Amino acid sequence: MYVLALTGGLGSGKSTAAEVFADAGAVVIDLDDVAKTLLDQASAVRDRAVSAFGDSVLAEDGSIDRATLASAAFASEEATARLNAIVHPAVLAAVAGALDTLALQGEPPRAVVLVIPLLAESPLFLEPVDAVLAISSSEEARLERAVARGMSREDAENRMARQAGDAERREIADYVIENDGSLDEFREAVRAFWETEILPRDV
Repeated sequence: MYVLALTGGLGSGKSTAAEVFADAGAVVIDLDDVAKTLLDQASAVRDRAVSAFGDSVLAEDGSIDRATLASAAFASEEATARLNAIVHPAVLAAVAGALDTLALQGEPPRAVVLVIPLLAESPLFLEPVDAVLAISSSEEARLERAVARGMSREDAENRMARQAGDAERREIADYVIENDGSLDEFREAVRAFWETEILPRDV
């Protein structure tokens, strides 16, 4: 079972690449979804986040208001590091358990793709992976995509400012796919990667 880390900055095209991999037969685990689940549950992660950032991150029903938490966490490097220190170890433990379960299946999947936006910032997530694929795209293109998804430009810029740059992601990547052309071109590049780098591997 081959474990591929898929990383890239905000608006780089990770979700599109993940869809292509899923359509090709990979099991896709988005670590942002894992983190959201942990924060939604009555868990130690949720309690520590509230303790660190205050009751203002709670919605009226008592659940975590993720938009408010994100705004607080991306307000400074210190705040970002504080949230990451709470969430990332728990996410890694959850992902390790999921990978163990998949590996023990009678027919494990050919490949598992872990979507890890903050891989360069949190190298602990390199532990379970066999290789890293980084999606690279210009800052302006990424901003446009984020705004098109409904994010304010200010929020997108703040988040990008707290993320590693493409150069840092390239340093940890085994493969890089550029995403500055059309959507069809990008999808085709990801499909070609699957066919040349993943399909030939023994499982």
